[in-house]
Amino acid sequence: MRKILIALLMIFLSFFAVSAQTRLMNPLRQIKISGTDSWHVNSLADVKLIKRSYGGENDSVTLAEILFNPNIRLIDPDTFKLETSLVAPDSALLKRDSSRIIDVHPQDVIQANVLKIESKNKKASITFYGSIRVNGATDYNGLQSVNWFNTYYIPVGEANTNVRRFFLSANQTRLGIQGMNKTLWGPINYRIEADFSGSTKGNLMKLRHAYGQFINILAGQTWSVFSDPSSIPWTVDAEGPNSAVNARSVQIRYSNLINENFRWMVSIESPQIDYDSDTVNIYQGTPDLAGRMKYMTKWGHIQGALVLRSLGARNPVNQPTSSMGIGGLLSGRYDITPHKNILLFQLVAGKGIARYIKTLNGTGNDLIYNPGTGLYEPLTVFGGLISFAHGWRKNIFSFLTPGFTSVKNKDFQSGDSFSLSAYFSVNTFWDVAKGFRVGAEYSFGSRVNKDKEFGTANRVSFIFYYSF
Repeated sequence: MRKILIALLMIFLSFFAVSAQTRLMNPLRQIKISGTDSWHVNSLADVKLIKRSYGGENDSVTLAEILFNPNIRLIDPDTFKLETSLVAPDSALLKRDSSRIIDVHPQDVIQANVLKIESKNKKASITFYGSIRVNGATDYNGLQSVNWFNTYYIPVGEANTNVRRFFLSANQTRLGIQGMNKTLWGPINYRIEADFSGSTKGNLMKLRHAYGQFINILAGQTWSVFSDPSSIPWTVDAEGPNSAVNARSVQIRYSNLINENFRWMVSIESPQIDYDSDTVNIYQGTPDLAGRMKYMTKWGHIQGALVLRSLGARNPVNQPTSSMGIGGLLSGRYDITPHKNILLFQLVAGKGIARYIKTLNGTGNDLIYNPGTGLYEPLTVFGGLISFAHGWRKNIFSFLTPGFTSVKNKDFQSGDSFSLSAYFSVNTFWDVAKGFRVGAEYSFGSRVNKDKEFGTANRVSFIFYYSF
């Protein structure tokens, strides 16, 4: 009887694993290899060898060579594994696989000529990639002490001077490894990526991504489920627009496809809390819970996301306090004119979610201490951005992006507390050659405090990408 139960269990698990690997949506979409743009393609989830046939002669071509051909554009270039089979010299078939859903950020490495090592039995492979990034900027006023254009740190009042500052940095340089191992139950995918922006005083490496993915489950550090990297515009500044929701976190998440157009994702994530006191360590007892639903179609996508947080703290007399945080994100991408004009947007609101918003991350605005009650209270925050992208030529494109971030201040907060910031940027990127890109950008920002004092900042910046 025990042998029969074990056999039935093995059959069930085998069926589950195989179904996860072969969950491919139909009808298959078709993409054309003709006169379109490549700047939609930011990263490659996996590199596979496929076969092509020209004039009766068969040879091999990597998926990277196809996807990064300047004459190819993907229909939905964001957050799912791509398996492409060339069926004719002018077309290819695109399939989606729920077992390899990832997020692609516009700042991800352009894999131009990846180095791939594959085992003799073809069951394991590892790919090395990277990007040397040299960026510089001139600040004409406002920001004088930070490399990132973060509107939170704009000085206000008399502290806002017209002192000019110029800097050069290579700290955005990135190195990464991704690979795959085939098993009886399906492929195990993994990725490790780091840059050198871990410290403003030295080139200390900072971990960006470190995760593994098996069947539909991902565990490790990557973009939070409460985010939508594919709705964020390209910027020279690595952090993106000031109100962008683009936090990374350690997480365990499950992803799946409902049908060809709908996919969903849920996660438990590391509960990192930003609060306005450094006197007592805070140990969180409950993880953040996040979920998203995404609708994808030929014109782009729209996504809704939700996060729930239990915010624990200790007041100055070491008494534990707790409050709830909740946030919502609505985001999307719309192809106004295929291959040429695109609209991106994000709207976020909630309380106790400052750590997920680029401007407020690390500023202590999740929880604020109320001296009248002796409790920590979550702050309500709002933010949004809209970006218009235009392709001038197949290898030259620009983004125009305004945005804002707002905090609903408490009565007991001081007058110099952050209240509102505005952001605007316009840039142009040029893919000069395969693996080499340059970009230039103008950024403007302002900060308004609770007492209505304000300051502004202006920056002109540039960047060189050398990807391999």
